Amino acid sequence: MQAALWCQRAAEGGEGQAIHNLPIILKCDLCRTTPARQLCTRCRKVRHCGAACQRAHWNRETEPHKDHCRRTAEASEQEAAAASTPAP
Repeated sequence: MQAALWCQRAAEGGEGQAIHNLPIILKCDLCRTTPARQLCTRCRKVRHCGAACQRAHWNRETEPHKDHCRRTAEASEQEAAAASTPAP
């Protein structure tokens, strides 16, 4: 219901691109249904509609999220460390 209200307000305000992107943002990365309210707490890049999809995506045979998540989290940690190191 909130998404419908947001879409209506955005349409009235001329935010066509935001409305176009809304379904992409809220879809589950495994089953592609909406709404996907759970965000991966480690990488913060992947959404799931529930715990079952999250578990299935974590260890699936092709492109498991476990590998992607680890690489993304490590890259974020390296960027944060580099940003916090003072320049000489």
